[in-house]
Amino acid sequence: MNSQQKISKLDDLIFDNRFIRELPADAETINNRRQVIGACYSRVLPTPVASPQRVAYSREVAELLDLTTDVCESDDFIRVFAGNRLAAGMEPYSTCYGGHQFGNWA
Repeated sequence: MNSQQKISKLDDLIFDNRFIRELPADAETINNRRQVIGACYSRVLPTPVASPQRVAYSREVAELLDLTTDVCESDDFIRVFAGNRLAAGMEPYSTCYGGHQFGNWA
């Protein structure tokens, strides 16, 4: 980003949702543990948490995203990054887990 214009509210961030635009989605809308075949992701919503708090944020990353200090120190920042609210344009998804675990491919 690094434009001259700083972002003064999270709903002004622009999200590139290319992953979900260009790859096949899970047709099942009920989210539970199961094998998903023929899809790269499942649509999900974050699980809200009670009384979220900001512990820290990276000023360097905020600068890369052109976020003002006021945005990063706002209650809205806490709600969005805790998963209690989606910012405009967010389209959350979950991908399959794959990797070695305890000496086995999972």
